[in-house]
Amino acid sequence: VVNADFYMNGTTYDSLTDHEKASLQVAADASLMLTLSDRIYENGKALRMLTEEAGVILHDTPTDYFTEYMAAALATLNKNAEENEFFNEVYTSMKEFADIAVPFWSGAQMSNAKLGMAHAATLK
Repeated sequence: VVNADFYMNGTTYDSLTDHEKASLQVAADASLMLTLSDRIYENGKALRMLTEEAGVILHDTPTDYFTEYMAAALATLNKNAEENEFFNEVYTSMKEFADIAVPFWSGAQMSNAKLGMAHAATLK
């Protein structure tokens, strides 16, 4: 569980100077990056301990899982979108975003994963 939320009411935020607002943005961005990098590093340490010291064997997720999961998720999302106007409005907005962002992000993550695995192969 990660509790990294920061809340400020609009009146307080509106009373900040532009410099204070910019400082708040920089601090929020830094906090996010530190949280992500720490989570990656700590999970990496845990995985190393589990596989090297505790005898855990790591298996890849079966390939058919992804297509089956997406088909089930899509069926549920479409069903809920048909039955609930507000759900449909939110889902449509999310889908429009995903239709643009996901192809790019998936490709970038694939490249990052291949670079990471190339490095991991040098450690064996």
